Amino acid sequence: MVGFGSVDQEGDDEMTVPQPIFEFVKAPKPTAWRQTALVRFLRERRQYLSKVRERCMVTGEDKDNVTFSIKSSVEPQILEHLAHYVLRTPVAEVTEEALRGEIERKAGDMMNDHIPDVVKLFAEGLKMDLREPNIEARVSKYFMNFDRLMED
Repeated sequence: MVGFGSVDQEGDDEMTVPQPIFEFVKAPKPTAWRQTALVRFLRERRQYLSKVRERCMVTGEDKDNVTFSIKSSVEPQILEHLAHYVLRTPVAEVTEEALRGEIERKAGDMMNDHIPDVVKLFAEGLKMDLREPNIEARVSKYFMNFDRLMED
Protein backbone atom coordinates (compact mmCIF):
# COMPACT_ATOMS: atom_id res chain seq x y z
CA MET A 1 0.00 0.00 0.00
CA VAL A 2 1.35 3.35 -1.00
CA GLY A 3 1.44 6.19 1.50
CA PHE A 4 1.73 4.22 4.77
CA GLY A 5 5.08 4.77 6.50
CA SER A 6 8.32 4.43 4.65
CA VAL A 7 10.31 1.58 3.18
CA ASP A 8 13.93 0.82 4.07
CA GLN A 9 16.66 -0.29 1.62
CA GLU A 10 15.62 -3.95 1.85
CA GLY A 11 12.00 -3.19 1.01
CA ASP A 12 10.65 -3.68 4.55
CA ASP A 13 8.13 -1.23 5.98
CA GLU A 14 9.49 0.97 8.74
CA MET A 15 7.04 1.13 11.60
CA THR A 16 6.35 4.58 13.03
CA VAL A 17 4.94 3.13 16.26
CA PRO A 18 6.74 0.46 18.29
CA GLN A 19 4.98 -2.89 18.45
CA PRO A 20 3.53 -3.77 21.86
CA ILE A 21 5.03 -6.72 23.68
CA PHE A 22 2.71 -8.82 25.81
CA GLU A 23 3.52 -11.58 28.24
CA PHE A 24 1.10 -14.49 28.33
CA VAL A 25 -0.18 -14.71 31.89
CA LYS A 26 -1.72 -18.08 32.66
CA ALA A 27 -4.13 -18.48 35.55
CA PRO A 28 -2.98 -21.08 38.10
CA LYS A 29 -5.02 -24.24 38.60
CA PRO A 30 -5.44 -26.14 41.84
CA THR A 31 -4.49 -29.69 40.92
CA ALA A 32 -5.59 -31.47 44.09
CA TRP A 33 -7.64 -30.92 47.22
CA ARG A 34 -4.59 -31.20 49.49
CA GLN A 35 -3.39 -28.48 51.82
CA THR A 36 0.03 -28.21 50.18
CA ALA A 37 -1.48 -27.95 46.69
CA LEU A 38 -3.95 -25.30 47.85
CA VAL A 39 -1.27 -23.23 49.59
CA ARG A 40 0.77 -23.32 46.37
CA PHE A 41 -2.35 -22.38 44.38
CA LEU A 42 -3.09 -19.38 46.62
CA ARG A 43 0.51 -18.16 46.30
CA GLU A 44 0.44 -18.52 42.51
CA ARG A 45 -3.02 -16.88 42.39
CA ARG A 46 -1.70 -13.81 44.25
CA GLN A 47 1.17 -13.57 41.76
CA TYR A 48 -1.24 -14.00 38.85
CA LEU A 49 -3.56 -11.24 40.13
CA SER A 50 -0.57 -8.95 40.64
CA LYS A 51 0.60 -9.49 37.04
CA VAL A 52 -2.91 -8.94 35.67
CA ARG A 53 -3.34 -5.78 37.75
CA GLU A 54 -0.01 -4.45 36.47
CA ARG A 55 -0.92 -5.25 32.87
CA CYS A 56 -4.32 -3.56 33.22
CA MET A 57 -2.68 -0.41 34.57
CA VAL A 58 -0.56 -0.23 31.41
CA THR A 59 -3.23 -1.15 28.85
CA GLY A 60 -6.24 0.47 30.53
CA GLU A 61 -8.24 -2.77 30.44
CA ASP A 62 -10.78 -3.65 33.11
CA LYS A 63 -9.23 -6.15 35.52
CA ASP A 64 -12.51 -8.05 35.93
CA ASN A 65 -12.72 -8.64 32.17
CA VAL A 66 -9.17 -10.00 31.95
CA THR A 67 -8.95 -12.13 35.11
CA PHE A 68 -10.00 -15.78 35.06
CA SER A 69 -12.23 -16.72 37.98
CA ILE A 70 -11.21 -19.42 40.43
CA LYS A 71 -14.24 -21.44 39.36
CA SER A 72 -13.15 -21.48 35.72
CA SER A 73 -9.59 -22.42 36.62
CA VAL A 74 -10.48 -25.34 38.93
CA GLU A 75 -10.33 -28.72 37.23
CA PRO A 76 -13.84 -30.12 36.62
CA GLN A 77 -13.37 -33.20 38.83
CA ILE A 78 -12.26 -31.09 41.78
CA LEU A 79 -15.11 -28.62 41.21
CA GLU A 80 -17.69 -31.43 41.11
CA HIS A 81 -16.26 -32.91 44.32
CA LEU A 82 -16.32 -29.53 46.08
CA ALA A 83 -19.83 -28.72 44.93
CA HIS A 84 -21.28 -32.08 45.90
CA TYR A 85 -19.46 -33.03 49.11
CA VAL A 86 -18.11 -29.81 50.60
CA LEU A 87 -20.43 -26.98 49.54
CA ARG A 88 -23.49 -29.25 49.04
CA THR A 89 -24.78 -27.30 46.04
CA PRO A 90 -25.05 -27.99 42.31
CA VAL A 91 -21.96 -27.04 40.29
CA ALA A 92 -23.89 -24.28 38.50
CA GLU A 93 -24.70 -22.59 41.83
CA VAL A 94 -21.14 -22.56 43.21
CA THR A 95 -20.10 -18.94 43.71
CA GLU A 96 -16.63 -17.46 43.46
CA GLU A 97 -16.80 -16.27 47.08
CA ALA A 98 -17.82 -19.69 48.43
CA LEU A 99 -15.06 -21.37 46.47
CA ARG A 100 -12.40 -18.88 47.58
CA GLY A 101 -13.55 -19.15 51.20
CA GLU A 102 -13.41 -22.94 51.17
CA ILE A 103 -9.95 -22.99 49.57
CA GLU A 104 -8.64 -20.46 52.11
CA ARG A 105 -10.21 -22.44 54.98
CA LYS A 106 -8.67 -25.72 53.80
CA ALA A 107 -5.27 -24.13 53.16
CA GLY A 108 -5.29 -22.43 56.57
CA ASP A 109 -6.22 -25.52 58.63
CA MET A 110 -3.55 -27.58 60.30
CA MET A 111 -3.23 -30.88 58.54
CA ASN A 112 -5.11 -33.48 60.62
CA ASP A 113 -4.62 -31.25 63.70
CA HIS A 114 -0.92 -32.11 63.56
CA ILE A 115 1.55 -29.51 64.71
CA PRO A 116 4.72 -29.81 62.64
CA ASP A 117 8.16 -30.02 64.23
CA VAL A 118 9.21 -26.39 63.84
CA VAL A 119 12.83 -27.00 64.84
CA LYS A 120 13.18 -29.68 62.16
CA LEU A 121 11.48 -27.45 59.56
CA PHE A 122 13.84 -24.57 60.31
CA ALA A 123 16.90 -26.83 60.35
CA GLU A 124 16.04 -28.28 56.92
CA GLY A 125 14.61 -25.26 55.14
CA LEU A 126 16.18 -22.21 56.70
CA LYS A 127 19.89 -21.88 56.12
CA MET A 128 22.10 -18.89 55.42
CA ASP A 129 23.73 -19.21 52.00
CA LEU A 130 27.33 -18.30 52.83
CA ARG A 131 28.35 -18.73 49.18
CA GLU A 132 26.49 -15.50 48.37
CA PRO A 133 29.14 -12.75 48.44
CA ASN A 134 26.68 -9.86 48.78
CA ILE A 135 25.63 -9.61 52.43
CA GLU A 136 22.40 -7.76 51.71
CA ALA A 137 21.37 -10.37 49.11
CA ARG A 138 22.29 -13.18 51.53
CA VAL A 139 20.14 -11.75 54.33
CA SER A 140 17.26 -10.99 51.94
CA LYS A 141 17.30 -14.55 50.63
CA TYR A 142 17.28 -15.88 54.20
CA PHE A 143 14.22 -13.84 55.13
CA MET A 144 12.42 -14.72 51.89
CA ASN A 145 12.99 -18.40 52.69
CA PHE A 146 11.61 -17.75 56.18
CA ASP A 147 8.50 -16.08 54.74
CA ARG A 148 7.95 -19.01 52.37
CA LEU A 149 8.32 -21.48 55.26
CA MET A 150 5.75 -19.57 57.30
CA GLU A 151 3.40 -19.42 54.33
CA ASP A 152 3.65 -23.15 53.67
